[in-house]
Amino acid sequence: MMICQRCDGLMVRERYDDLELGSAEYEISAWRCLNCGAIVDPVIAAHHQTTHKTEPDQLWRQRLKELVTAA
Repeated sequence: MMICQRCDGLMVRERYDDLELGSAEYEISAWRCLNCGAIVDPVIAAHHQTTHKTEPDQLWRQRLKELVTAA
């Protein structure tokens, strides 16, 4: 069982056709949230690991500081 990082909803495993390869014969496995519809596949998960290395609170503070100084 997996929990959605966006809304804490239940995620289920689904299979999707990989249309990038030009054929519906290739499938990828991904998780889809039953509440908000978020989809997480291996590419999305890898991207989140490389872009979310800072602590959430630290990232939030940085964005808030940028918004305040821009105004």
